[in-house]
Amino acid sequence: MKKIVALVVSLALLLSVQTAALAHSGRTDANGGHNCSEKSKQKGLCTGYHYHNSGTTNSGSKSTSTKSSSTSTTKSTSTKSSTNSKKATPNKGYTTVDITLIVNGSIVPLDQKAVTVNGTVLIPLKNMFDALGATLEWDQSTKKITAYKGDTTVELTVDSTAARKQDKALTLQAKPIVINGYTMVPARFAAESFDAVVEWDSQSSTITITTP
Repeated sequence: MKKIVALVVSLALLLSVQTAALAHSGRTDANGGHNCSEKSKQKGLCTGYHYHNSGTTNSGSKSTSTKSSSTSTTKSTSTKSSTNSKKATPNKGYTTVDITLIVNGSIVPLDQKAVTVNGTVLIPLKNMFDALGATLEWDQSTKKITAYKGDTTVELTVDSTAARKQDKALTLQAKPIVINGYTMVPARFAAESFDAVVEWDSQSSTITITTP
């Protein structure tokens, strides 16, 4: 009988302790316990610092994700290539060229850059005939050029390959043309028409003329 009573009392005490623990959950610190509050002390639930859940603590692990971003910079280098043609610039059927004109040992400045047409060098008419000592006449209506020197007369017409020396008809390799207001004529024909000697240096692009 005594054993039964003792067993009943033990069960009652165990239930009382569990009920108190459940009724007094409270907040726990990192160690799984906390200090007893005044109200809990008055109720006889606790006396000081104590644990809940058998003093076990839950540890949380934080995972830190590090994002790495790599920036790839690609530099594009554009190479510009420019071709500088010192002696040739195509334009309207002719090509401008850097020509040095020398008449009787003196360099003759050109009012208009020389050009080539079908391989023939054309230079300003006035610069050429003035250097040769010839006299010029211009007929605006027919666009005919007449040059005189001594007993020699030479005739040329703009935009025509037909020419004359004295009474002899000749055919030019390139037509006289007008560029920027300057009449351009075949250099060799103009010089040789007055019996001048013409030399051409292709390396230095120089025309050398020597009059008789």
